[in-house]
Amino acid sequence: MASFLPIYAHTARVAGDGAQVSMLLSADSGPHDYQLSPDDVKRLAQADLFIINGAGIEEWLGELIQAVGSQSLQIIDTSKGTELRQGGPALPLPGAPESHDHHHGHDHDHAHCHAGENPHIWLDPVIAIHQVQAIEAALSAADPSRAEAFRANAAAYIAELRTLDHEFRTALGSLPNKNLLTFHDAFPYLARRYQLNYVGFVEAFPEKDPSPRHLKSLIDAIRKHHIRVLFAEAGYSPKLFTAIAEQIGARVAELDTLEVGSPDPHAYLVRMRANLAALQQAWQP
Repeated sequence: MASFLPIYAHTARVAGDGAQVSMLLSADSGPHDYQLSPDDVKRLAQADLFIINGAGIEEWLGELIQAVGSQSLQIIDTSKGTELRQGGPALPLPGAPESHDHHHGHDHDHAHCHAGENPHIWLDPVIAIHQVQAIEAALSAADPSRAEAFRANAAAYIAELRTLDHEFRTALGSLPNKNLLTFHDAFPYLARRYQLNYVGFVEAFPEKDPSPRHLKSLIDAIRKHHIRVLFAEAGYSPKLFTAIAEQIGARVAELDTLEVGSPDPHAYLVRMRANLAALQQAWQP
């Protein structure tokens, strides 16, 4: 069992037909939205391994494991050994609440605040390679008779991830303007890997639109950083960014955190390449 989409994709590629892999979260639920259900407890109780991203993104893990009550279930934390980073800065909004709500296209609202270490490690393809290596080691230890196949599958997949990393470096390396402003604090690892100028993220306003004073503060901060493209995110309303872009003559593009989606072994590569195309198109001179 894998916790959510990127971890499912990695695990499915390593397992091949040597293990049955399923995803805990439903296709329309991300790790910030997850609500424990009796059916999930039953499904996880039947698993041998539960493979997670770690770094705190599965904050409901303790409650879930306690509900399962299995002594034999192994938890594989793929973040082990990864140097975690602080998130990016929130653009200054005087008087705004400390927490922030995300309004999803599928009408799930939730508030979360990444105080301290940022958990979005999977959005760095090089860290994803380390996650795949951890998954291969766990599967091989759990079923030594298939270890050779798992190692071969992992090697082939890692080669594809290295190609993805090369594509990011090549496509983004020569672009003159790489000021990254996003809605959700999800991209500090991607930004560091490819030397993007991560200006930060925008705090949203719970239950109401920003006041004119707050909106002016945000627009002033964006102008200060000479931001020409605002990156909204798949599954989140672009309403605030669209309103700002209209006032300052900027454009709105879209990035994907990969947190939501149907289980697909190829989802990570396909959707990260879509992110690369969005960045490249947005920043072309």
